[in-house]
Amino acid sequence: MRAVIIGAGMGGLMTALALRQSGVFASVDVYEQTKVPSTAGAGLNIPPNGARICRWLGVDLDGGDPKGPDGAIDGGRAAILESTRQFNADGSVTRRPFDHVTAAGDGAGFHHMHRLDLLMCLYKRVFEFGPDSGARCPITVHMDSRLTQLRQTGGEVTATFSNGQTATAEVLVGADGINSATLQLAWPNPRPRRWTEVTCFRGLIPRAVVAALRKADGRALDNNPIDSFSMDRHRNDKSGATTYWVRGGELLNVWIARYEPDSAAFEQEEGDWFPVGREEIVREVGEAFAGHPSRSDLLALAGAIVRPTKWGLYDRDALETWVQGRICLLGDAAHPMLPTFGQGAAQSFEDAAALGSAFALHKSDVATALLHYERVRHYRATRFQLGSKFAFDHLRARDTAEQKALLETLDERVSPAFAHDKRGGEDDSWIYAYDARTIGIELPPKRLGPWDFRRAAKASYAAITRTLWTPAAPARNSRPVTRAEVARHNTRDDCWVIIRGRVYDITEWAPHHPGGAGIARMYAGKEATAEFGDYHSAEAVAHMAHFCIGDLVEAAGALP
Repeated sequence: MRAVIIGAGMGGLMTALALRQSGVFASVDVYEQTKVPSTAGAGLNIPPNGARICRWLGVDLDGGDPKGPDGAIDGGRAAILESTRQFNADGSVTRRPFDHVTAAGDGAGFHHMHRLDLLMCLYKRVFEFGPDSGARCPITVHMDSRLTQLRQTGGEVTATFSNGQTATAEVLVGADGINSATLQLAWPNPRPRRWTEVTCFRGLIPRAVVAALRKADGRALDNNPIDSFSMDRHRNDKSGATTYWVRGGELLNVWIARYEPDSAAFEQEEGDWFPVGREEIVREVGEAFAGHPSRSDLLALAGAIVRPTKWGLYDRDALETWVQGRICLLGDAAHPMLPTFGQGAAQSFEDAAALGSAFALHKSDVATALLHYERVRHYRATRFQLGSKFAFDHLRARDTAEQKALLETLDERVSPAFAHDKRGGEDDSWIYAYDARTIGIELPPKRLGPWDFRRAAKASYAAITRTLWTPAAPARNSRPVTRAEVARHNTRDDCWVIIRGRVYDITEWAPHHPGGAGIARMYAGKEATAEFGDYHSAEAVAHMAHFCIGDLVEAAGALP
């Protein structure tokens, strides 16, 4: 069989390696719209659940010359940090070591990297299987090839590109990011991307410059990152800043985010980011951290960024399906998420591993392989997609005592390792010890859901669900409801949602739900099927009946 991949970013290149590893394909062709390999942004994190996939496929995250030039085809030059430090608005500071071993015991580790370095080490591995290598199942990368058309028949899918080329294969993977052309061409009524009302500044500072930093009055920084090989986080209710070392400690990555609902900078479809000047970044960071004990340090860091950029953070509500015939979506094309969990790249790597494993199991049975891939991946990726929103305090109200008790019972750490405020238990193995290659030996009967990823014995499910809150007067579950009526109940304090063609009033339930008021804020008056779909347990489905108003009586039409 042949495979075509749209997008030569991190997810696309990793997918090429994983499909080749499956032993099923004769060739893999990757088509990239840019003329030369490039990546916007600055730093990122490859946590253990993504790093073990890299190790499996021979991608070197740690090698190469940290002092080498940008854009060199080289090892990844990662920085292996010791800990995270959190500087809070009340002046308190906490430290948490990175668990590089994890419950998996394989030492996969956390790897903090320059985005370009990650892309280059992926290219390095892919080029080892190039068309001139003599390797079985060669991987060919085609640059300057923007997707313009897709056509499927019973046995093949054909892609047409802006340069006039066409490509035909038995499988096509759309790994072309949040602005996916694959999604736009193959999915009916695709959900649009959505600005989250959060803007951020990104950029890098050379090590020597960090070492020489001073506050505006000439004094040394209170907490200069040069003194700690750590990820540092500063936060208040509506802003957050993160710094960490990349490229073996030669560059400091700076990320400063701000809840800015009145910003006009990203109201138009004029791009995700643009360069900014020192005056603008210093002014906005000063406003965002007014009164915070780290303000002077952050102003010094912001003013030292080389070629800073300002970004609007976008995501998309979850898609109900990632598969259309012989076409599937992967990575940000399927489940774009905010950077707050440090899981964006890792989830695309998990997708690639699961997809490769599905083809290794089902061989040329494309329909079954793609269905298996979606059933084992949809809930897990959607959970990260949803959870990454709640790392912003403006989207999630403080947990009630009942929410805390429910989360503690499940003993799952809901926040990522570098978030020091405990939410749930201390067990983060569901995040970092997970091995996406392990998909089972048979097609799951339905999409995997929350209970399929939990260590708790099945006997404990009933005990947990018996404690779920129920209203004093359950909904009558009898009257028809129109989509227009649902849309009028669109606030956190008056929240109706549509799930599988039924309408639920979750206004009273929201304060008792683990997701809290943020669930209501995001999904009030909307279709929420993909986030709360058919992969939930029978107990959860039965519990939802307490909030069901009735059936939706008009065609769903375009998703809101």
